[in-house]
Amino acid sequence: MMITRNNLNEVLFENHDARLLIEYVVTHTQATLYYYHGIELTVENALKLYNRAIRAENLVCSMPLNPYDNLIKEVLYS
Repeated sequence: MMITRNNLNEVLFENHDARLLIEYVVTHTQATLYYYHGIELTVENALKLYNRAIRAENLVCSMPLNPYDNLIKEVLYS
């Protein structure tokens, strides 16, 4: 099942910290998380997922839309 904000109550978490990390990922990033019933999400796994999602979001946001943007800036300011 895909984890969404609406179905977090169906996921088994090790503790509240793990739940908060996953809740942040599904509400503040574009990451898609899948859950298999009966598997408990530990804080360690939640932290790994959180870090991956945040890194991915930062990479997407920091990529220039035009691959030649950096080259154009170098030419203009040289």
